[in-house]
Amino acid sequence: MQPIMREHITLIDVGPSSMRFYCCHRAQVITYEIDEIGGRAIPLADGRRPLQQILECLAIPDLAPMDLAAFFQGLIDDKIFRDAASDSKVEFPPNYEARLKRQLVYFSGLAPAGQTARDLQHRLLRSRVLIVGAGGGGSHMAVQLAGVGVGNLTIADHDRVEIGNLGRQIFYADHIGELKVEVLRSVIGKISPETSVTTHVERLTREAGWINKILPNVDLVINCADYPSMDETSRWLFDACYPLRIPLIPAGGYNGHMTSVPPTLIPGRSTCWHCYERTTAKKVSPFGELRLAEMKSGVFLPATVAMAALQMPEIIRVLTGCEQPRFINCRGEFDINACALRIENVPPTPGCGTCEGTA
Repeated sequence: MQPIMREHITLIDVGPSSMRFYCCHRAQVITYEIDEIGGRAIPLADGRRPLQQILECLAIPDLAPMDLAAFFQGLIDDKIFRDAASDSKVEFPPNYEARLKRQLVYFSGLAPAGQTARDLQHRLLRSRVLIVGAGGGGSHMAVQLAGVGVGNLTIADHDRVEIGNLGRQIFYADHIGELKVEVLRSVIGKISPETSVTTHVERLTREAGWINKILPNVDLVINCADYPSMDETSRWLFDACYPLRIPLIPAGGYNGHMTSVPPTLIPGRSTCWHCYERTTAKKVSPFGELRLAEMKSGVFLPATVAMAALQMPEIIRVLTGCEQPRFINCRGEFDINACALRIENVPPTPGCGTCEGTA
């Protein structure tokens, strides 16, 4: 064992009978009762010294090695320390780790016992994500995914940049007339040279054969295609993803200041899209029947960014397995004006063959 404090932990102080740590991941101060030996041992645990060397530095004749090991093992079990001797020796491209140095501190708090921030980052580097739709949601989503270090992105969209896109999408005036997917490829190359970007100039339709050629080579699909509607395109993609057991995250929608977060769809672990649609279709508006085609709804740039940001931790959970996805069997609605997030359960339907086996 070569104990070292996890990157997201700060030692506040060591007193004669206690020590206090601050955990930024949990936003709390953690206090331990210790004796003088523990207070002396903590500063020696730098990840380079094995237990035997720490024992020798302490020079306490009656201190048993097993007692020192138990002391540090308790801190490791509480995710305050980790064992540097068991760290995986993953390789990263040049400058990749330096660019993501501060993110690795954040990932240290997410890493399960026995894993490190570098393990999670390596999984993102090897991940393959398909984004369908490169508009308001898709363009922000693509740039954020590249920014967190996802290694392989496939972006599908047939549109070209128009002047009306500039108010809510990641495009500039000199991009007008260019294909959105090609602009994003260029932008991502400047943000994250390690990210490989494959583009498809295609429109998603019910019979789109191109999607079935891409799916076997991806780990996750993110739907940002809203034509003819987000519901309809999510239905098409779910039907294509389900037989291949590929997770699908419908990236949601945004109308004015409201942002919706549909459920994360993981075959065998969550409600299916069809049951989600049936559940939401039963809701009756207090205003009576609403004709969506006649509704006037503006788009607020921060809402498009918020939609992508709300989904990003969920995407990391799905790709790395660091935690249970939070939007399984539920949906969210974020009001950016009120700064309020409302969560609503959407459980699997009993007897549904597609939802069968989910909790």
